[in-house]
Amino acid sequence: MKTKTGVPILSGIVAFRVLVHSRHELTEVLAYSDDTGEVISRIAPVRLMTTGAVTTWSANLWIDTSCLNVGKQKIHIRAWSGSRLAGRMRRFVVVQSEETTLSAVPDAVHSSSYLQSSGSPTNDATSWVLSRPVARHYPPNPLFSGPINSILVLRTDQLGDVAASLPAMARLRKLFPQAKVTMLLQTANVPVAQASGVADEYLDLTLRYDPKTERRYLDAESDVHLRNQLRGRSFDLAIDLSPGAESQPLLLLCSARYRVGFKPEQFPFLDFGIEVISREAINRKPVISHTAHVELLVSSIEKLMDQRRETVPRCESISSQFDQIRPHDRPIIVHSGARHPINRWPIENFLTLCAALAAESGRDVLLFVDGDTLNDAVRVRCTELPGVTLMDHLPMDAFDALVAQAALFVANDTGPKHLAAARGVPVVSIAIPRLNWEEWGQNQGGVILSRAVPCAGCGLNNRDACGRDAACITTISVETVLKAALDVFEQSKIEYKRMSQD
Repeated sequence: MKTKTGVPILSGIVAFRVLVHSRHELTEVLAYSDDTGEVISRIAPVRLMTTGAVTTWSANLWIDTSCLNVGKQKIHIRAWSGSRLAGRMRRFVVVQSEETTLSAVPDAVHSSSYLQSSGSPTNDATSWVLSRPVARHYPPNPLFSGPINSILVLRTDQLGDVAASLPAMARLRKLFPQAKVTMLLQTANVPVAQASGVADEYLDLTLRYDPKTERRYLDAESDVHLRNQLRGRSFDLAIDLSPGAESQPLLLLCSARYRVGFKPEQFPFLDFGIEVISREAINRKPVISHTAHVELLVSSIEKLMDQRRETVPRCESISSQFDQIRPHDRPIIVHSGARHPINRWPIENFLTLCAALAAESGRDVLLFVDGDTLNDAVRVRCTELPGVTLMDHLPMDAFDALVAQAALFVANDTGPKHLAAARGVPVVSIAIPRLNWEEWGQNQGGVILSRAVPCAGCGLNNRDACGRDAACITTISVETVLKAALDVFEQSKIEYKRMSQD
């Protein structure tokens, strides 16, 4: 979160991830409060790379902002080489109370990046964060986390634009029959919308036209009139149906939980948006009708109200050596690999999990291990685990066929788990929150396990750059994954029995 001028807003537990370039061997990086000068966070930095005499270090500081006074602040960060100061920086911030944050952004509680303070200020935020339980997520999530009971619809263009958008307006109202719909239009177009019955309430505004810039704008009088109409109102959803770029900023004049519109790359305040481009072969102008263009935005919302998509079974005509596995003999498959090391749950944990799964479920457990992790110690360990088979590399078609026969699939957040989900196999995914679990959670069924941390959403592929050795995934316990896996396994048996009876 940031202020309008781009200053970071701090609330709850936050992360400062910094890179330090130094000729010295760093031992510690500390964050200090500007008010008291006290240390509010400390960590040993991680060496990333050395070029010549200069080494780059990564430090990921977690700070409990309840230690700080509310309001404008400076956070001082200093890198130390023993007792020698090797680098320093400061960052201007605004500290905000958690009550204010949760009032302004109620959905913050659903974010993997937002952690509330422990209740007693501490300079050891790490212990608090890692003591929190690992979250179970059940995919897929709907687009909106709560009910949509009030909607503001903007179509502030000319008559032709409004008339072409009437089908989208009507469809939007049918999509949310329980919601009160308020529509904002230019004054001259209000009667057309009223006669179409596409809203419960109508607000008006007047936009002036500048022939030099060929753009419409709010003059001072119209601006005051619009602000007066919106003052004190709050909407669950505000949606601008204009595919252009003139009216989207008007969405910022209203209080809304979700803002939706076109051109989301151009307007980062939009919570959801699409861009639709079509081109005629010769003149390269659009060929999709304006009516269809606008309705695509509403259609996309409708599709995402439930993100569950169909499973795609293997074709019956494609036979494999695994087709004869009986339902009660279907194995549990565990896949420990991931292309990026930062995504990997420790192999030692996977081995312990496999042994426990075999003992608790009574099913054979088939373990796949990527080549760069598979060593002699792992091979020997697998021979000592009853009910666990270390699998050789399989051709893709054979692997796909075996996965499709699994009773349960347990893996990191990687391609194989998506394949299993697409084949209708229940999946337990151990996910690192470098990306939102909602984006890369499996299509449907099973559970995603992830830990909320203040640096969630880092997008890192380099584990060293994390500065904490991917603690958000490595600290997920075997017991946590085992309990989730057994719960999903038992539920899948119940579902299979019910489907067989039907």
